[in-house]
Amino acid sequence: MAAYLPLSIEPVEEIEDYRSGGFHPVHLGDIYDERVSARNVALKIIKASETENCSELKSLQLLSSIQSDHPGRAHVRSLLDHFEIEGPNGRHHCLVSEVAGPTLPSLYDAREMHQAARLQAALARRIARQFAQAVDFLYENGIDLTVPNILLKLKSIDSWTEDEIFERFGPPRKEELKASDGSSPGSSAPTYVVQAANVPAAQYLAPDIFLIDLGVSFPLETTMRPEDIGVPLMYQAPETMFDRVYDQFSELWSVGCVLFELRAGCPIFESFIGTKDDIIRQWVQMKGKMPEPWWSRWETRASAFGEDGNPLPRGPNDETWTTEYPLAEMIADIGEEDVVDDEADVETGEDYLELLLERPGKTIDEHEAQNLEDLLQKVFQWVPQDRLSVKHILEHSWFSSD
Repeated sequence: MAAYLPLSIEPVEEIEDYRSGGFHPVHLGDIYDERVSARNVALKIIKASETENCSELKSLQLLSSIQSDHPGRAHVRSLLDHFEIEGPNGRHHCLVSEVAGPTLPSLYDAREMHQAARLQAALARRIARQFAQAVDFLYENGIDLTVPNILLKLKSIDSWTEDEIFERFGPPRKEELKASDGSSPGSSAPTYVVQAANVPAAQYLAPDIFLIDLGVSFPLETTMRPEDIGVPLMYQAPETMFDRVYDQFSELWSVGCVLFELRAGCPIFESFIGTKDDIIRQWVQMKGKMPEPWWSRWETRASAFGEDGNPLPRGPNDETWTTEYPLAEMIADIGEEDVVDDEADVETGEDYLELLLERPGKTIDEHEAQNLEDLLQKVFQWVPQDRLSVKHILEHSWFSSD
């Protein structure tokens, strides 16, 4: 049973996590560690249940101790400070870092007004390179990032006043939080929640990224089962899904998934009803029959494919419900399904559309498409050891496609 009444605003945090061992209740204007910072910073308060063994803090402390001129270092968020607080739900680590901008998915949500849900080509390749550089930096320092959370950087807002922040991001939108019976939520929860800030205008965004949420990282020499590290189905490699293996080679498959997503604005593989069969079917549509023993272990293969890996005909006229969908075709389809509406009302400003998102209906040119296909074909290899390494990914010509 839900502890709190549903809210009308979104996105907000998971309100059911305001409980013992969960989130710390926060209100605007709260002061932590008895300090008022001379600069604007981001404060992340870790769940109480994760404080005792906070892998994110350990990873950030390790990275903070590394003096490196690796280009990927600039794209992994740094730890400026940390401290602990005691609250009604337990003891919490508090991580202080630079303020960053929106997540890429929040930019893609602009599809409702812009009808194009992906970054402009040159910006997508720039960010993809930065992502690969960040992963390579983590690899060099013995850390693997399993589920990337990518934020755009903001141009410096260190000295902005509160009024300037509200002017450029909009005033905070709050909603009262109530227990499921309509009463006050009590000390375990805040009296109100605050909607996530609006995506700022493009003039305040930098064409660079941070990787955050290193709580899902782990030492490279560790082999962990996917349920232990929360790898989403859409990013899992075949050996992860079938053999519960997640290592540096498996991560390369995940990197390929992210590279496609950065260019296309949508995942390359999607689990529409939350099953592994959805993802496996899309692998076979793209690459053909899986090698043994995975093929024989896929129990539902006969519902869509013959033993040769080809789609089976279905229906009275032998039409095929599952079709081949090779990588070249997937890439060529980028932009093909955009909704083009010349009269769309772009509320966030023309600069936002011009500088960040692709024009509706703009498809990928043939030269870039060939380069991207070549890169991803070398990453999406059935045999894990055959996959292109991150260092070789960074050397690929796709990043310099014109």
